Amino acid sequence: MHLRHTNSLALSHFQQATLSYGQACYVEAIQHYLAGLKLGAAQHHYIYADLAKAYEMVGEWDTALECLDIALRLCPDSPTALRRKARILDEKACYDGLVCLEDLHKPPPQGFLERLQLDTTTPAKYVVDSEFFNLTCHSRMTPQTVWNICRLIHRTYTELGEILGYYPISPVPISITNTNGTTASQRSLPKWASGCYDGSIRLLYCAAGEPVLGILYALLRHEWVHLLVYHLTNGHCPVWLDEGLARSIARPMFQSERLDLQQAVQTKRLLPFAALNEPFSQLPPKYRRLAYIQSAAIVEYLAQQFDFSEIRKLLHQVGNGVPTEIAIEQAFGLTLQEIPLVSTP
Repeated sequence: MHLRHTNSLALSHFQQATLSYGQACYVEAIQHYLAGLKLGAAQHHYIYADLAKAYEMVGEWDTALECLDIALRLCPDSPTALRRKARILDEKACYDGLVCLEDLHKPPPQGFLERLQLDTTTPAKYVVDSEFFNLTCHSRMTPQTVWNICRLIHRTYTELGEILGYYPISPVPISITNTNGTTASQRSLPKWASGCYDGSIRLLYCAAGEPVLGILYALLRHEWVHLLVYHLTNGHCPVWLDEGLARSIARPMFQSERLDLQQAVQTKRLLPFAALNEPFSQLPPKYRRLAYIQSAAIVEYLAQQFDFSEIRKLLHQVGNGVPTEIAIEQAFGLTLQEIPLVSTP
């Protein structure tokens, strides 16, 4: 940071904000940025641009955009602020679009409220047992939010079941936790991960209050795809196909991701299938984001070129023990080497 004229206390807040952000403690980072701004550096556009990025990570899109507007008033041609504003507008439209069909203000029925169990352990948590899932909300949230989450789980069950042709035969355990206030060492998942399927679905979010339902819904859909693919393939799905299906079905690809993909093509940094078939958690951090985006693009290409029934056929073949490359040829009439490593518009 170029803050030579900023007092030392403000500087220490900005340094701590950067550290907190790197540890995925975004609410804490926001608090430090705001504290530092009260003490000085109000003319530094990049502080507002960084604050916007922290607000972006907790899904407070409108506040992030307000911060970027301030940054752009201070420095109208800031490439960082302009790039982040375009990205946040795209993300906001995507996540808002995912839940726009739901009336999120529709109050929960009395029967639901009567069945809603409040576990008074510390911290208090809500438990919902359903025919399709067993939900535990480990963080404080309103009954309205819990009701909305349950509706989105039902929608996920129905829509993804239709897409992949499979429905879980027993209730799916789902836990939702706010990581706000927890250190990186206390997190149950790596700091870069917000969801996990390991027999149950675990979802994490970071917020000062209620979760952003559009983001939570995308995470839920992502992990639900992993659940269905695991059962369809008996746990033998190639990583690139598993992650590509999860990412492409969960939500549309962002424009910033498509730009990153195009840049990877131009700089010849595309990952081969051998790399894409390794667990993404084991990839170097600089390649992990590309692996997710590239896998989604490959699946997007297959879905556009072939009927989705062929993808379901591929999953069933793999589940029946057919080697992946043979199953791909049977489903698509292509060898693995003939599938493009990326498909960009």
